[in-house]
Amino acid sequence: MPINFGRISKLFLWIGVYMGTVSTTATPTSGHTTHLQFEYSPDQINSICQKQIEILKGKIEKIAQLKPNDCTFSSTSLELEKVTRNFGNNLNPILFLKYVSPSHEIREAADKCENEVQQLFVEIYTRSDLFSSFKSAEKQMSSLPEKDKKLFEESLLSFRRNGLDLNEEERKVFITKKKRLVAIESEFANRLVNETTTLEFSLEELKGLPQSYIESLEKSANGNYKLTMSYPHYYPFMQNAQNSDARKKYEYLFNNRGGDANRALLEEAIQLRSDLSHMLGFKNHSEFVLEQRMAKNPTQVRAFLEDLVRQLQPKAKQELQEMVEEKKKELGLQETQIYAWDWRYYENILRKTKYNIDPQVIKEYFPLEVVLKGMFEVYQTLFEVKFVEEASSEVWHSSVKKYKIQKGQETIAYFFMDLFPRTGKYGHAAAFTLISGFDRDDSTYELPISSIVANFNPPSPENPSLLPHNEVETLFHEFGHIMHQTLTRAKYSAFSGTNVKTDFVEAPSQMLENWVWKKETLQKLSGHYSDPAKKLPEAMIERMIQAKLLNVGIQTLRQLAFSTIDLDYHTSSKVDSTQIYSNRMNEIMLIPIQQGTQPQSSFGHLMGGYDSGYYGYMWSKVFAQDMFTRFEAEGLLNPETGKDYYDWILKPGGEREPLDLITGFLKREPSNKAFLKSIGL
Repeated sequence: MPINFGRISKLFLWIGVYMGTVSTTATPTSGHTTHLQFEYSPDQINSICQKQIEILKGKIEKIAQLKPNDCTFSSTSLELEKVTRNFGNNLNPILFLKYVSPSHEIREAADKCENEVQQLFVEIYTRSDLFSSFKSAEKQMSSLPEKDKKLFEESLLSFRRNGLDLNEEERKVFITKKKRLVAIESEFANRLVNETTTLEFSLEELKGLPQSYIESLEKSANGNYKLTMSYPHYYPFMQNAQNSDARKKYEYLFNNRGGDANRALLEEAIQLRSDLSHMLGFKNHSEFVLEQRMAKNPTQVRAFLEDLVRQLQPKAKQELQEMVEEKKKELGLQETQIYAWDWRYYENILRKTKYNIDPQVIKEYFPLEVVLKGMFEVYQTLFEVKFVEEASSEVWHSSVKKYKIQKGQETIAYFFMDLFPRTGKYGHAAAFTLISGFDRDDSTYELPISSIVANFNPPSPENPSLLPHNEVETLFHEFGHIMHQTLTRAKYSAFSGTNVKTDFVEAPSQMLENWVWKKETLQKLSGHYSDPAKKLPEAMIERMIQAKLLNVGIQTLRQLAFSTIDLDYHTSSKVDSTQIYSNRMNEIMLIPIQQGTQPQSSFGHLMGGYDSGYYGYMWSKVFAQDMFTRFEAEGLLNPETGKDYYDWILKPGGEREPLDLITGFLKREPSNKAFLKSIGL
């Protein structure tokens, strides 16, 4: 689930960063670099947080108290952009520690600060005096340059979407509900980050798992093996463990992360979102959210989803029958059902038997360091940049690395890589913006800084970190987000990098996933851990490409089910979230959830910025696959095509409408043909 920092902390979606407590240097000819530090005590975090909040409040007060004749674009919208980006670029690196710090106390302090900041922004965007200053400046809007006009329009809309057209009593109710929503969204995320559930299996129950996996597990006092709810433990187990009861037991615990508490928080959030949307005159929360998206309304989203479900279900039914036949071979002719704890296992068996592909063998050809080297070569060639590691830089954990991005001799951005799991760390894969780019008043550009956060298999004394091919794809995807965030040259922080419409934000990174399915790239990315010169065999690559569509029906229907569940939740008010989840998985994916589980309790997207937006993964893939057709036709490593992609898609950020950018890059109207082909239709 690829998510940037703005999607996790929604009120930071368009905020930049500049910290008064960090040292800064300016390169007179081009860029300005904010130098970050990550060593703080909880007291220091609290002190910096309070100081920055007070500074921001003072600056906001000045805008709110402007006399009507003094209200201009510069004194309202531009000033708000400046003070919020400075505030954000002061605090984002600290708030980031909530998700990555090894210290529980630091994570708690950062979480406390994040909650205060989010509550503060509810107050800011519900201030009637601040709104009045903007309305007084509205008369200038028609004469503004396009980028300034867009900034002003979006600022004004943000106030209206936060209840500023309501009367005073209604606003009080709106603010109370909004603050409660912010608080429970944070509480939901914290419960997942702090998940400590483990279970134990005997060696017999681990039958089917590779020896390297077993050796990596911690042993309990009674000689059993301890497994956590982390992805590097869960997915290989569900794909390889031969013991059905063990898979069922693990699947039950994994899909009860967050538990009753998170389920209740989600259902309360759905009710609050519905209440807030009704107060603003919308039929439901989806109507409210989609007003600002490419899709425009829930009717169009539902039609998009239902059309794909209709086309894919015949294919999925055939795939299910294939898995049932494999299950019969293994367990007997009485077996007729594939359960939630079965499908990954039997899909893996088919991958081995039908295509002679063993993911555990394939990952031996993808040591992380080899993959990174090859991936860097691809991105460096496409975008004519260079990534240079900065070995001595301060980081938040010893495993983290920092790189600068150079174009010619000029440094244009920085990124960090934090790739291995640890206790308390954010559990998915994501790209976090730490410093957003923007045009500074001194005619330099604030150099963007981002971090990729992932949870890949860590190295062991016996082996380096080895990536299954799907994790190679994940790495390409998340690094695509990093490129979007760091190669931006948007004028304003509000439109910097991935600050685009949510149903487009995944498209640039999804497009770049295609490289991990091409022979030319796979040769660069692979090298056996025992002998890096030994590349992935061509015959194996051919079989991998043939197997790409294995269970594509079920896999895609799973995403469509998630999207429909999200839409069902947010076109309603009071919901039984488990019943809706269960019904949709059964009807759409055709595989029921295990009785007694509540997977929505760990569905972080729905509480982290993708509410009424999960469909965006499929929606944006239409554009991603279409954009890739240019590289297919003109060369996978063609720098001229890469330059066009850089100029049209990455550089502008959210300054222009996504459809304009896509059409400009493709030099034609977009089509869904490449997307349908990519899912076997």
